Amino acid sequence: MSDRPVRDPFLEGGAALRVALGLRFLIELALLAGAAIAAVRLLPGWPGWVVAVVAVALIALVWGLLLSPKARLDIRAAGRLCLEALLFGAVGAALWPSGLGLAGAVLFAVWALDRIALALLDRG
Repeated sequence: MSDRPVRDPFLEGGAALRVALGLRFLIELALLAGAAIAAVRLLPGWPGWVVAVVAVALIALVWGLLLSPKARLDIRAAGRLCLEALLFGAVGAALWPSGLGLAGAVLFAVWALDRIALALLDRG
């Protein structure tokens, strides 16, 4: 477990930061949904559903262990950013052959813009 103090930026920041953090939560849910949708659309039948459940569980595990505000393992900010980019890029890329390429591109773009907003707003 990390010795770094746990801050709650939602309570500390202004309205714009709260909006960006709320959007971040919705984007995280969209990441999980996108992974499940891509799996089900790319693999017909029950294998797609199995892969969807496993993919969602793995993404949630990685997010909880490494990327959440209360992450159990502490990695540097650059590492977190790269891991997030990898997850959102992979799900966006998986949505492309499933016929939802625009949704994948929008997911990645919204994540990137929200990341920029959070970097600018959370200077504490």
